[in-house]
Amino acid sequence: MPLLAAEGLGKRFGADWCFRDARFTLEPGARVGLVGANGTGKTTLLRILLGQLDHDGTLSRRRDLRVAYLEQNTAFPAGMTVREAARHAATAVADLERQQAEVHHALAVPGLGPEETRQLLDRLAALERRFETLGGHDLEHRTDAVLDGLGFPAARFDVPVEALSGGERNRLALACLLLDEPDLWLLDEPTTHLDVDGVVYFEQFLVDSSAASVVVSHDRRFLDTVTTETWHLRGEALETLPAPYTRAMALSGERLEAARKEYEVQQAYIAKQEEFIRRYGAGQRSKEARGRATRLARLERMERPDDRARVMALRFPPGKRLGDRVLTVEGLSVGFGDRSLFRGLALELAPGETLAVMGPNGSGKTTLLRALLGPPDAAGPVRWGPSVTPGVLSQHESFPDPALTPLAYLHALNRGLTERELRDLLGAMRFPGDAAERPVSVLSGGEQKRLVMTRLLLEGNNVLLLDEPTNHLDIGSREALELALSAFEGSLIVVSHDRYFVDRLADRVLWLEDGGWRITRGGFAEAWEARGAERARLRAEAARAARASRPRPEAPPVAAKAKRKKGPHARLTTPALEEAIIACEREIAALEARFADPETMRDGEKVKAVQAEIAAARARLAELEEEYWSRGD
Repeated sequence: MPLLAAEGLGKRFGADWCFRDARFTLEPGARVGLVGANGTGKTTLLRILLGQLDHDGTLSRRRDLRVAYLEQNTAFPAGMTVREAARHAATAVADLERQQAEVHHALAVPGLGPEETRQLLDRLAALERRFETLGGHDLEHRTDAVLDGLGFPAARFDVPVEALSGGERNRLALACLLLDEPDLWLLDEPTTHLDVDGVVYFEQFLVDSSAASVVVSHDRRFLDTVTTETWHLRGEALETLPAPYTRAMALSGERLEAARKEYEVQQAYIAKQEEFIRRYGAGQRSKEARGRATRLARLERMERPDDRARVMALRFPPGKRLGDRVLTVEGLSVGFGDRSLFRGLALELAPGETLAVMGPNGSGKTTLLRALLGPPDAAGPVRWGPSVTPGVLSQHESFPDPALTPLAYLHALNRGLTERELRDLLGAMRFPGDAAERPVSVLSGGEQKRLVMTRLLLEGNNVLLLDEPTNHLDIGSREALELALSAFEGSLIVVSHDRYFVDRLADRVLWLEDGGWRITRGGFAEAWEARGAERARLRAEAARAARASRPRPEAPPVAAKAKRKKGPHARLTTPALEEAIIACEREIAALEARFADPETMRDGEKVKAVQAEIAAARARLAELEEEYWSRGD
């Protein structure tokens, strides 16, 4: 039985429809990506599914359906620590603990008869079975694992909730949600405050879960990894597509193209019939003309498909030509007090190159941009080329006059462009028609960011430094920005956590983490693979050092040694055994990286196969280590 089923579902505010005539079913375990431009009604639909808003049409829910909703600005009980708040959120487990305590209290009452005692013991046994099924005995471990996975180090577990930042509170709200698994999760932008590690952990959590989910997200890589189907809000319609985001949009495009051709065929037919009626309406063929007019009047007219294509030929004024040297960094170190963010950074930025800067929260990405834009020093670690004219996009932009419209704002910057040219450019950056004439004070954060980005491109800068340019942008806006930046002929330094965006644009990735840095060619995928390999190498070295530092066990008596059964690796020499252990640890790290790959996660058979390979590799590692420690020489 489906969890949810909708027929003719719609929502209007006054005379305006948000969406209407939506039809869908949500099966147990399904993972749906809910996408659409900002303002199309995604959050509204989530609230309808939750039962918080009335609606037109019908929406049926399974009778015993348990739903969990990720709210913004979640309130937590006063006086709790991070760990206590997370554990408190496991409401099903907490309720079972309370019921068990009540039964224990009832059993302690003097004078209970045999029948009452038996009933209480039966109830206690049932409660304990349910408690064990929900992982109640493992709750402390699960709580710590979820908090760690979402970016809370152990040092923050006992911090009062009141002392958390806004981003930390949002991450704690997500952790609380994950610790109380329902039948259905409704998630509105759940990855906003997560770094890459947190997003990867959350992706794996959802893939492993048996619960269904409807997720609003603008993170295309996340949607491709996690979801099994896509609901696309466009205009007043909800289109349901049986695939993750990228494939779903391809299917949607194919449907749109087919609808466009069908519409054009009908328009040609209508024009032909109308011409016949006009020509022969009063002549010898007037009877036939009247018949055609009757059939034409009964014809159900198709609506023009919504194919509002963006302007593809983006033209920006050329900037000053970059010389051979754009940026040279030699030995740059940045830190605060005793804490070093990174040391000895060295890189060169080539003309026309895009360098993406990635890493966990707090690794120094934004600080690096500030350091690159510090006071010029010919002998310092940062040296810009003489022809460089940089433009900067920060995470928080402001406007000198909030009454300006986007059209007037850009016209004041570049009077060499006509109004038509400016409107075409604004349309390409998703400010079509009347949107170009709204005051900037009423624009959303994402719209303001797009407008500043358009200004930077119009100014003729030949180097752009962009700090999280896709924050607050919906998917269509991100695609418009990617298109604009791909047409930019200068060099780019982009701080971003958007893996899809980085894969599309980056030539190299600078990864900052744990006070160190690494540069890899390619996009996010290559950088993530290199990071995994480096972590595997460090783990292997640490394990080898730990083994070398441990005292060797005393040699067992000769008789006992003779009785020991030889293992499958007994023929290996000790140095060869050490190499085999290191190789096996690297193999496990590579398999775990393969397991996290979106292509693997989307295929149930691949998931099982890789899990089996990991289990086999870990078993082999256990055998190798047992052989190593069994040797007394």
